[in-house]
Amino acid sequence: MGYDRPAALKDLLARTDGRDQLMGVLQFLPGVLIPVAERAGKTELVASLQALATMAGGYRSVTRLSAMVGVLTRPSPPIGDTPEAIFKFLAYLKMSLFFPMENIAVCAGNGIICRDVPAARKAEYGGRAVYFWFWSLFFEQLHHAASLMKLNTKQASEKDKEKSAGIISAWTKSFLWFILAWGSMPINGQTVKLLQNPETSFLRPLHALVEATTVPGLQISPFAKAAVGLAATLLTLKDM
Repeated sequence: MGYDRPAALKDLLARTDGRDQLMGVLQFLPGVLIPVAERAGKTELVASLQALATMAGGYRSVTRLSAMVGVLTRPSPPIGDTPEAIFKFLAYLKMSLFFPMENIAVCAGNGIICRDVPAARKAEYGGRAVYFWFWSLFFEQLHHAASLMKLNTKQASEKDKEKSAGIISAWTKSFLWFILAWGSMPINGQTVKLLQNPETSFLRPLHALVEATTVPGLQISPFAKAAVGLAATLLTLKDM
């Protein structure tokens, strides 16, 4: 029986994560095409592509709530006593903190909450979300590396070694998202601030930890960032 593309597309559109990734293509593709349109002097096309990217980004912000519910209601992986288990748990923990921060940033950016807060303060919410996204993906890199090393030992069975191709595929996709997250981190010596007034808060140690572990952002062009995001999205769609 041949591959039923209409049925596959229908199934993909029926899933929240599927629609999110399809909108991801519409969010990142314009960033790849805009430089070409600019060189050709197509100002109206540039404006349309920018509007398309904004529309797709706005749609994807709605799916963040569904993704947060999915992550927070899914059983957490055990901490375990092996490197790959520990890194997987740390990645899960950081991602569990990312989604609430991301939804707060979306609500603040759309004026649902913090209506009287200056724009610069609202941007800090997004910075906190990116921070936890970055570190979740960082630990995910370590998890994939540890898993691959385990499968390629002499003690691993042939069946386990066959899984290495799948790990490499997942690692490639995860690494692209990691580069995108790194490119979204603060630059010019700025740090992520978890609290506005940490002096009087019991979370002051956590605030200091977040500041100390704010990695300087990877400075890449908007075109490169869009290309990386598009490649990561297409790989994610391929695995669905």
